[in-house]
Amino acid sequence: MNNSLLPSWVSKHLFTYPPGDTTAERIADIRARLSKFRVENPEISIVIPAYNEEANILNLLSSLGDQQTTRSVELLVVNNNSADRTQELLDKCGVRSIFEKQPGVAFARQSGLLAAKGRIIANADADCLYPPGWVEAITAPLQNPAIACSYGLYSFLPSPQSSRLALSLYEKAAHLLNRVRNRHRSYMNVYGFNFAFRRADALAVGGFETDSGREGSVAELIAAGEAPPPSGRCEDGLMALALQNQGKGTTFRVTDPNAKAWTSDRRLVADGSLMKAFSKRFWGGLQEIGHFLSPTPKSSS
Repeated sequence: MNNSLLPSWVSKHLFTYPPGDTTAERIADIRARLSKFRVENPEISIVIPAYNEEANILNLLSSLGDQQTTRSVELLVVNNNSADRTQELLDKCGVRSIFEKQPGVAFARQSGLLAAKGRIIANADADCLYPPGWVEAITAPLQNPAIACSYGLYSFLPSPQSSRLALSLYEKAAHLLNRVRNRHRSYMNVYGFNFAFRRADALAVGGFETDSGREGSVAELIAAGEAPPPSGRCEDGLMALALQNQGKGTTFRVTDPNAKAWTSDRRLVADGSLMKAFSKRFWGGLQEIGHFLSPTPKSSS
């Protein structure tokens, strides 16, 4: 991977490690930097589902260890029945975690929502990196009672199958479509790895819908060319829609660079190539342009 095109803070956390033989020094460093999240009465809960993430979890935790905030924040990871060393690494780093046996990110996020202690939930993913000002930037809009859900943008971490330059071009096109959807379908832009809401509001609308399919993510389903479920709530975008439709407030896009998450490109390269991924999503979005520009229907929930 060519790190020259990446922000310096991203490069800092892109180390590789053997999950079964990670150095004591690295573990001790991450554990020490995460100590600020071991609080009893947090204002904010960072909630992260994790399924077999032994190869990424220390990179994530390292980035979160550099969070700069004056607010009281807890870190909660939901182990979604991992069969690898994910739990072992969480324990070594002193991370509060719970276990959710039912597979599926919607089940994991719902368990995290119920177990979280914070007034505000900041949702993240185990294969992402977050800038030092992320937790402040993604939750700041929720100080406005008219806003129920805030979400940030993203960039992709390049893998051996992709390049940072090509990914940046893909992101520009995706963010252009984001702007179009934001007019009437802002909830479609909400990704589970980078959004926040008030816990009481989410509980009041029934929490995450757990019948939302394999991914439970409206943004992921749309990106794959599949229709989202009709339930009205799910892992990310439909939660935002439920909050909006049930009078909790609007969905707000945070453009502050500190609210941008850097995420794995593994879902893109799963299509075989970056060009195939781009073509699939571009033409799918183009075909739905009229839908994006029409007013949002009310949920049946």
